[in-house]
Amino acid sequence: MQQLIRSKQVSAAPEARDLSLTDLWLVIRKRRVLLVCLALGAGLLAAGMGYARGRWYTATGEVRVQPDTGSEFKQSISAALGSSSSLDVVIESDIRILQSTKLLTSVAEKLDLANNPVFMNGGQRSLTPAFFRARRAAIPHRSLDDPLVRDAVVGNLRGHLTAVRVPRTQMLTISYTSPSAKLSAQIVNALENEFIENNFSTHFNTTQQVSKWLTGQMDDLRTVVQNSQNKMVDLQRKLGVMALDPDHSLLVQEIGALQKNLSDATEERVIAEARYRILKSLPPDQVQESSVAPGVAGGVGGSMGAPQGLLASLRSQRASNEADLARLQPVYGPNYPQVKQLRAQEDALNKEIGEQEQRVVEQANDTLSMAEAAETKAQGLLDERIHEVYGQRDDLVQYMLLSQEYDSNRKMYESIVGRLREATVDAGLDAADISVVDFASVPLGPSSSSPMKLGIVGMFFGFFGGLTLALLLEKMDTRLRDVHEIQEILGLPSLAMIPQSHWKSRASELEWVAGPELLRDPRSPFSESFRALRTSMRLSTTSRESKVIAVTSCQPAEGKSTVSVNMAAVLAQGGKKVALVDTDMRRPSVYKRLRLEGGKGLSEVLTGYYTLDEVTQTHETLTTLDVIPSGTVPPLPADLLASDQMTEVVRQLREHYDYVIFDTPPLLSVTDPAIVASQADGMVLVIRQGYCTRRMLARAAEILHELDVKVYGFVFNGVDASLPEYYGYLGYYTYEYGK
Repeated sequence: MQQLIRSKQVSAAPEARDLSLTDLWLVIRKRRVLLVCLALGAGLLAAGMGYARGRWYTATGEVRVQPDTGSEFKQSISAALGSSSSLDVVIESDIRILQSTKLLTSVAEKLDLANNPVFMNGGQRSLTPAFFRARRAAIPHRSLDDPLVRDAVVGNLRGHLTAVRVPRTQMLTISYTSPSAKLSAQIVNALENEFIENNFSTHFNTTQQVSKWLTGQMDDLRTVVQNSQNKMVDLQRKLGVMALDPDHSLLVQEIGALQKNLSDATEERVIAEARYRILKSLPPDQVQESSVAPGVAGGVGGSMGAPQGLLASLRSQRASNEADLARLQPVYGPNYPQVKQLRAQEDALNKEIGEQEQRVVEQANDTLSMAEAAETKAQGLLDERIHEVYGQRDDLVQYMLLSQEYDSNRKMYESIVGRLREATVDAGLDAADISVVDFASVPLGPSSSSPMKLGIVGMFFGFFGGLTLALLLEKMDTRLRDVHEIQEILGLPSLAMIPQSHWKSRASELEWVAGPELLRDPRSPFSESFRALRTSMRLSTTSRESKVIAVTSCQPAEGKSTVSVNMAAVLAQGGKKVALVDTDMRRPSVYKRLRLEGGKGLSEVLTGYYTLDEVTQTHETLTTLDVIPSGTVPPLPADLLASDQMTEVVRQLREHYDYVIFDTPPLLSVTDPAIVASQADGMVLVIRQGYCTRRMLARAAEILHELDVKVYGFVFNGVDASLPEYYGYLGYYTYEYGK
């Protein structure tokens, strides 16, 4: 029964399968040089970078933020300004202030950081010898007035400064990292003091503006009170004793209610005007929207206010966006798509925040206009009603009206005077909502990792990076190393697995040995594997009756000539008369391996110069092994092999020998193997481990299928016997005889 190559589609890439621990160990063992080099390289690089960077120290301090802790006057102004924000918004604003250019520049000026070599050099260890460093010219004095110097100093400060909120508390943690432990503590403490001083001065200036404006309003109010008092005194003189016991009528009570409305409207107008003036004087980033916009008559302007928390929400989104940008841009650069998207989002948020801040100021202006209109309306109603009363010529009622007007104006004046006095004191106390909890102390040890630790971490990541690269290379490598995979592609059995031999490494010691390699050490695994091949050929149902066998491979250097020579030798050792014919007329090698005369051979027989008996040479050790070299290299080997003379040669060989072994050229290189296979009973394919790719084997299978050639099976050559999966096949051969 003829066994043929199966016709099926074979993928050039290995089939996906789960990676077992054994497969992983094989990959590690195979790529061990790559893994060791990458691990050592990454470890040395990390250790070198850690050594060059030097030791870094981190100092940490804490401050507490307590919003809305000022006096009653401050809280009233804050309510008027709409600045009673949530704790999250306040802390977010304080973090931005801590990282502001103004505050960091002030700290740099106080500590003279521009001329501090430790701060400016960043702690990098210099590889220049100390002698040359001492002779180097002194660096000129740097000034923060230079924009380049200022940007470098502020950028260095901001790059190593960390300000974060302790979750679910009012605490802010301020940390700074530098090559000097003392410098880190100094910068944190200076930043805390400057932060509190900046907060103090900002609120002081704001409150002073309010106080200054209210002082100007006092002159007008004092004039109003004085005029009311003068009118009341003049009328009291006219009435005499009657003014001491007035009669409270319903008319007088109505006028009193109108006067109270006017007083309330005037006070709301003053507060609304204060809010508008202060919002106009504040920097845009300090503008806050009101939770309930103040208005006339209990919140007239409330309906015009912006949605609660919109400005705070936009600023929170901008802070989150800036945090993501600060995290991604140093790693991926400004052209990274996500970085560009974050920049675009930041520009859009800045535009929307600016519009919202302008809207808050415009809302305050609208509220002021409505308060002024309400005050004018209340004044008109009161004047109209008083005019009616005065029209009655009732001096007593007029006296009561003047008395109530005077009392109302006097109370309003005294209330504003009290607030003004409170503002004078509170201007300096408003900064008490930020306090230092802990000043930074000099750190005792470095916060940076040691070069040894960095080296270990680098080796760890280098190993896993190398393992990832090794797995990727393994997936990309289509060379065949597994006998089961070859069986699946060809649909043929494995006749034998030939282990790697070490004859080349010991060639100087074995030069005197002539002939097949299996004769050099009959007890070696190499020799035993060819005996297994002989057994497979004798017992196989497909090759039992075969006499003429062609041996080929997919490509050169797969060991087909080695298999041909040793296969012929092992058959001859079994007592069979064997002929080994070298049909590789392009690159003959059999005569060299067996140290025979190669001047005449098969090519001379096919051209008629010699007879078959004249070119046949008998092996000096194996007397049943005859060898026919390829002879002189002809110009057209394929034509000679396809000639009638070749058919006659094969007929003669069948008559005189039990087995005829043809050593043919590689199958994918020339057409000679196909021609020889047509004269043979069958073919044996030699595949070397790690040489032939899936694509090559698939192409060879297609060629053999098209030629309708019977293939007995394949010989897996050059197998690494140390691999665990082949121990069951080759490990037994390592047992010594007699043990």
